[in-house]
Amino acid sequence: MTCPACGSADLVELADLGTIPVFCGVHWASRAEALASPLGRMVLGYCPSCAYVRNLAFDPTALVYDTTMDTNLHHSPAFQAFSADLVKHLVDRYPLAGATVLDIGCGQGEFLRELCHVAGCRGYGYDAMYAGPTGPDGSGAIFHSGHPLLDDTTPRFDFVTSRHWFEHLDDPYGFLVRLRELAADRPVYGYLEVPDACYDLATAGWEVIYPHVSYFDAYSLCRVVERAGWRVEATGALFAGMFRFIEISVNAAGPPKTTRRPTEADRDRQLAAIGGFAGRHHAERDRWRQTVARLAGEGAQPVLWGAGSRGVQFLHLADPDGLLAAVVDVNARKWGRFLPVTGHEVAPPERVAELGSSAVVITNPAYRTEIAAALETMGVAAELLVA
Repeated sequence: MTCPACGSADLVELADLGTIPVFCGVHWASRAEALASPLGRMVLGYCPSCAYVRNLAFDPTALVYDTTMDTNLHHSPAFQAFSADLVKHLVDRYPLAGATVLDIGCGQGEFLRELCHVAGCRGYGYDAMYAGPTGPDGSGAIFHSGHPLLDDTTPRFDFVTSRHWFEHLDDPYGFLVRLRELAADRPVYGYLEVPDACYDLATAGWEVIYPHVSYFDAYSLCRVVERAGWRVEATGALFAGMFRFIEISVNAAGPPKTTRRPTEADRDRQLAAIGGFAGRHHAERDRWRQTVARLAGEGAQPVLWGAGSRGVQFLHLADPDGLLAAVVDVNARKWGRFLPVTGHEVAPPERVAELGSSAVVITNPAYRTEIAAALETMGVAAELLVA
């Protein structure tokens, strides 16, 4: 297929990762249901012109987003602090007082509520995974459980946000084009946030998951934004390098907020990382299978901390035989439920202390300080291993 980011080259197959869990965000009521959760094919292709990466085998009919999914990150104090800092940054940077914000992929609404509260704006949040009360609430936000139609019924907006949704779209370019059309001749600003492909494709790739159709680095993200008719205001990495953001505008007065732009040298570094991804991914998969088996054999009672999408992928690839003693998470909605394909049950963090574990594995280094502090509070002297 032609690259949907830059539109100037055909995608080249990069790596066949086999089959992986389709529903990374669903936590099943029984182990039998979890074990029967479907698998989907992951065949990565990349663009030699802009370094965009995509799952060439993605089937949009395989995924259904609804309220049974829970990908909420706000249970983590570290993520809460990050989100609050982001709200302050946007309020200080853009004219949001009295504005209307369109939040596409709003999750459970925490970010939009805080943005409306701090900025004094009105917001419309859309997400098929939104499980709270629909309609207006006291924050100034109005929530819809479903995807926006992006037609004449879409509220007239001054600012558009989309955090960790853009990478899920089968047609990210078309999405941006439609938003540009709806902005018409009004000054409109926006903020997009995605997993940073610079990190994911330079490491084992635990975040290379089925729901993520696209993988953007700085260069490819700027290309797709500009190709769709938006101006890049700023871009950069956040949250210990795990996330990539881009601030955008149309019909805005004055120069862009920053002059730092990704260059072809940035693209070439990403292409080098892409070229080594397949070998690195399979080597890390094998290494962690051996590590988990060794820790279990030594009686370390190894535990995985984090039952999100990265954890689900890690379990499928690195612990297919269920050798880990437990999987824990701070999100109480996941406790007592079972993870897709592998059937691991999710327990509260206190399970680590009950087991007397001497090894705790995490798949996201951004949470290392938070998890280390929690272990210390519980009196657990465990080695913290970052996969």
